[in-house]
Amino acid sequence: MRDHSTHLDPSERLQIEYTRKPVSGWGGLVALVRYWDRLGLRPLLQHALPDGRTSPNQIPAVEIILAFFAAVLTGATRFAHVERLRADAVVRAILGVPRLPSAMTVTRYLGGFVRSQVEQLAAVCWRFTCAQLRPVPLGAVLDLDSTVFERYGHQEGALKGHNPRKHGRPSHHPLLAILAEAKLVCHAWLRSGNAGTARGVEAFLAETLATLPRDYRLYALRADSGFFVTEFLTALEARNLPYAIAVRMNRLVHRQLVGLTAWRPFGPGLEVAETAYQALRWPTARRLVVVRERIAERPEARGRQLFEVPGYTFHAVVTSLALPPEAVWRFYNSRAESENRFKELKAAFGAGGFCLAAFNGTEAAFRLICFLFNLVALFKRDVTGNERPQLPTLRSRLLVVGAILGARNRRPVLRLGLTGRAQAGFVALLDRIAVLVRPTVAQLGNWAATHGEFPPIPWRARKARPVFPQLQLRLN
Repeated sequence: MRDHSTHLDPSERLQIEYTRKPVSGWGGLVALVRYWDRLGLRPLLQHALPDGRTSPNQIPAVEIILAFFAAVLTGATRFAHVERLRADAVVRAILGVPRLPSAMTVTRYLGGFVRSQVEQLAAVCWRFTCAQLRPVPLGAVLDLDSTVFERYGHQEGALKGHNPRKHGRPSHHPLLAILAEAKLVCHAWLRSGNAGTARGVEAFLAETLATLPRDYRLYALRADSGFFVTEFLTALEARNLPYAIAVRMNRLVHRQLVGLTAWRPFGPGLEVAETAYQALRWPTARRLVVVRERIAERPEARGRQLFEVPGYTFHAVVTSLALPPEAVWRFYNSRAESENRFKELKAAFGAGGFCLAAFNGTEAAFRLICFLFNLVALFKRDVTGNERPQLPTLRSRLLVVGAILGARNRRPVLRLGLTGRAQAGFVALLDRIAVLVRPTVAQLGNWAATHGEFPPIPWRARKARPVFPQLQLRLN
């Protein structure tokens, strides 16, 4: 028997219709793009990006990178995710481009980079960021760290090395430097997966310091135990750069910690002591600040447990700072904020996911994401006034805004789905952006002369490399 019941579920009572109007959920991108235009980002990229393509149907290099940035901001973590925005007419209008590139266009362009072009791109982008730096009264703190990008395939430089999450998995092992107060990545290297944590760190430090303005003062450098190597400590002391670096526990350090007796409490379950420690290859002793945590009072304490002293975990920091031991420990622990920024770069910005067969292309994408990270940090400082939220929070609070693209008097109009307090807050953001000082045409035109830059080598398509049978066997 036929059921003539008129009961419908709520979702079924909702009628579905379709519209040809351009609609998007990323209307909030207009605030960031307006900020970029105020900074003069497009002329900068025009100077920094190589281009020698001859196709009559090509998309300009600047528009390729702007689309890449928009994809990362909207959640892309792979090159394939660039395809999500291709059909979004609202995003095209916000970026001011007639069409968006495909994932193949982005990978083909970045894959054609050579080493000199990667260095030119990074240098121009960082010197542009340097112009936005603000002085720190006591000096800035420089944090060094490394991370692991797991790779799946046979990319250049993807080799087996230290991988704490997936042992034996080929990876890249990048090295980064961040200014703690400004929350800006000032230098980055992409290294092969078999590189140790401190491999090349002396040269990396020299390059990092050379990129900073001459009048920009550093207070100290911080790093984890991976950088506890004699050559690096000697290089820091030769530069008169104070440091606080976690100590890698070995038998000599272990023996030194067991012999400590002058412990002084400075917090619930916390005790501190200091000693002079001289390793086998050290010409003189260096200062060690040691903290032990009582496990009974601090069950989540991390550190090294010593068999001779049960019930405690131990941490040690080698330092040249002339501060009380407690102050040295707190100073080093404040490095956790920079570690959160490193994690944000890797997870939220997808720095570990954009990988190409060519090593230089992968590093170009990595350096561009570091630059985008800095642009977002500057946006939070100059526009939102709150530097703490990470990209996922910024995405949900600002970028995800329903928008319809229309026109009035033949002029495009972006209609955002905001009302009340949300609308007032967004209007206030746009007003702050509008009053920012825009660089003059002369300033942007003389960028190369001012900063000593040279035009990059023309871009060339990367030739496919044959895989020889013996190499294929070694990779498998």
